[in-house]
Amino acid sequence: MPRLIKEIHVRIQDKDGHPLPSLLLAKILRNRKLFHTLLRTAKWAQKPVADQDGLLRHLPMMFFKQHDFKVLPAIAEKPFRDLWPDIKPHVSNPKHKVGLFSGCVQDFVYPEQLQAAVELFAEHGVDMVFPMKQTCCGLPVQMMGEMKASRDVALQNIGAFERESVDYIVTLCASCASHLKHNYPELLKDDDKLQEKVKQFTEKVIDLSSFVHDVLQVKPEDFEGDGKKVTYHSPCHLCRGLDVHEAPRNLMRSAGMDYIESADEEVCCGFGGTYSAKFPELSEQLLKNKLDNVEATGAELLLTDCPGCVMQLKGGLVKRGSKVQVAHTIEALAARKKKT
Repeated sequence: MPRLIKEIHVRIQDKDGHPLPSLLLAKILRNRKLFHTLLRTAKWAQKPVADQDGLLRHLPMMFFKQHDFKVLPAIAEKPFRDLWPDIKPHVSNPKHKVGLFSGCVQDFVYPEQLQAAVELFAEHGVDMVFPMKQTCCGLPVQMMGEMKASRDVALQNIGAFERESVDYIVTLCASCASHLKHNYPELLKDDDKLQEKVKQFTEKVIDLSSFVHDVLQVKPEDFEGDGKKVTYHSPCHLCRGLDVHEAPRNLMRSAGMDYIESADEEVCCGFGGTYSAKFPELSEQLLKNKLDNVEATGAELLLTDCPGCVMQLKGGLVKRGSKVQVAHTIEALAARKKKT
């Protein structure tokens, strides 16, 4: 159904004209160097309104007052791609070799999430590569009906990993994982020459929780649990897009955390990428419902498997002055791994 709706959206735009914002975004995302240059430039432009805690003191004017129900994160001082050459571990006799797919948010906003993955993976005998020519997964332009740009971005990412001999392509973003795995074959299905290449790429894509739970098969003895009360938010693209439900919850228990289920864990937090920008009133209500349920559990920590959800949930909790902390699942696991 979502694919059919999007197809009608595309046909309408192709007939009546494409909105200027989507045309501009398409132009930017199709040019990886331009896109990354703009993100790096934003790091300096945000200086007057960025705090030391990694949050913006004020929303940019483009977001207007109807978006004032949350705070936004600042661009990181250094993107993950700049950190990678210095933190890449040497893994002797690796059990697995993986390619890390960052997506744009974890690369430029939350590089600490990928750093936590590198740390945990190395401890479990995983050798890693990070192709520098990878870029945004392309989901934002697909959602805006810019199919040609979405296809171009897909080809860039497939090409970035093409020469890397890896067992898996691991991404910490559920939205990226779902898009790479399910939408890339649809986007490129009309080119017979690409089918084998696309298949080889998509079959290797796996989300973080599934990789750690199903492939690495971590055990309670791998962690130093602290019994902290935690609850969970399941990203839409994880539970519905990838049909992954139990892996992250089992990981929390294995890591020695006291997992408390919240009401409606698999209901959207209201982020949805461009959805929250276009429909702030609905986004605000969805977020309020989600945070009310989270706080009702009495948990100290809220975990999730999507940087976009982290952005939404953390922004809302900070805005309401809540003591509940938000982290990506991998950060909680890495913080509790047994020291060797």
